[in-house]
Amino acid sequence: TLECGAVKGSKVSTDVGDVYEFHQLPYGVPPVGARRWTHSQPLEGSGCWEGVYDASHQPIPPVRCVQYWSGEVNGQEDCLHLSVRTPDLDGSLPVLVWIHGGSLMSGWNDDPGYSPNAAFTADLNVVTVNINYRLDIMGFFSSPEIWNDPESPGNYGNFGIGDALTALKWVQANIRSFGGDPASVTVMGESSGGTIALGLLVADQADGLFNKAIVMSAPTKWESTYQDAYEARKSFVSDVGCTQDTESERRECLRSKDVASIIQHVDLNRGWGFYDFPLGNGWTGESMDYNVLEPNLVKVAPLDLADPGHTAEKRTPVTVVLVSTAQETGYNPLYYSTNQVTSWQGARDLLNKKIDNLKSETGFELSPELRAEIDKVYQFGVKDKDWWPQIFYDTLTTDLRATCLTNELTEDLNHNPLYTGLRAYVQSRPDEVITAGSVQLPFETVHGWDTEALFGFGWFQLASSKERHQRKLENNLRDLVEHICYGKEIEGFNPSTSLVLSNEDFPESVKVQESRPQEAECAMWRENDMLQWGWQN
Repeated sequence: TLECGAVKGSKVSTDVGDVYEFHQLPYGVPPVGARRWTHSQPLEGSGCWEGVYDASHQPIPPVRCVQYWSGEVNGQEDCLHLSVRTPDLDGSLPVLVWIHGGSLMSGWNDDPGYSPNAAFTADLNVVTVNINYRLDIMGFFSSPEIWNDPESPGNYGNFGIGDALTALKWVQANIRSFGGDPASVTVMGESSGGTIALGLLVADQADGLFNKAIVMSAPTKWESTYQDAYEARKSFVSDVGCTQDTESERRECLRSKDVASIIQHVDLNRGWGFYDFPLGNGWTGESMDYNVLEPNLVKVAPLDLADPGHTAEKRTPVTVVLVSTAQETGYNPLYYSTNQVTSWQGARDLLNKKIDNLKSETGFELSPELRAEIDKVYQFGVKDKDWWPQIFYDTLTTDLRATCLTNELTEDLNHNPLYTGLRAYVQSRPDEVITAGSVQLPFETVHGWDTEALFGFGWFQLASSKERHQRKLENNLRDLVEHICYGKEIEGFNPSTSLVLSNEDFPESVKVQESRPQEAECAMWRENDMLQWGWQN
């Protein structure tokens, strides 16, 4: 029995043991009507259900938040639901809260192959909570019509981050009923789910709701303000047909519009530069302006957390593990067939094109000396296998966009007594990656490869002769997550060192090193002022 009433789940068997599942429990007041584009509130009182809530099976279609993709509108506005899985209803187990990725535009909490399931829950012996949160324009809209609402102040955007905060409040209030310990809550998010986790680290309102975080492949550079987001989409309100004379009339119009008529006006061309050299997709590719800096929830950027003054209102220490992969940007060559290179000359031509584009767009010029140093540091032309040119390009763009600033965020967190920052780096490469379109990109640790392993390789078909290395990575990543959830030490792994996961046939598949990942490469980029082009979301 929960604060809102009784619930019914189901019991499933796994190779490790039985797990109790509770699918798609509502955790927040539906954000519809006048609550559209306001921060979510916990479900309570008259908003609760009568009788027993049947959470014994996954609804068909599943509950997912509104998203617009490939010309289709999917999901529902009343989507603030979460799923709970537990090996022991009467225990006091650590709690792992999963926040899915999807560029803040797509995805859902129980996506098969990309979320904790019963087998994962049993294997780690934790209580898992998978949350939905508002996406895209429904979760990150910002305009004066919303800021200036006298009936609901404090709404500047970041509603998806606020939803995660509301879900954590639900966890604190209810997780004992599922055998979970509210004093041991780990937040884990990947990609834009990591973005949400970073927002929770910043938010004063999230203090005390969790004490550990695993942030995987998250954009660490937050610069856009809520005003910037509005300027980027200034025509949106009129585009959807709300052209009334006053803000209050336009606000009422916006909240009365059918969801499909709103979300179809989303600009799907924004943000594609995540997985490319700076300005490789022009200015619109650099940021979606979705997660923003604003005066209510996310007042400062994560990279500003080095200053204890920014966390003066917080009291709960948090251990944060920051994880990234060696070739994050290999995602685009794999999934969208962009930036594919098959020769060293092809890699040279592509890099030169991107460097020239950066200069034409910004006036920022890479010196001949820096170009020569890039070749030396990344060993241009040294290896003769046909996959190395792709690794060359994707590794250098990944360092520039993600690896180096993730290192810097780790250092920043460790300057603040409230945080313990730990750094993990995944360079365990697949033997082969095969997509539905039969595009193959061998030997790259692309964006999402870590969660692919963590959740048991649900999306990629593994050839039996290739499985051994991949299964080792799965076990190593699960060991890392279990250690964090249970507060166990990994020998030698501390704020001054880095944990590196490599292939099983490397000298050490798991090693702790004294330096940060790609330290020499990052020093080069930093000295040449290139880290200003880190990932944004």
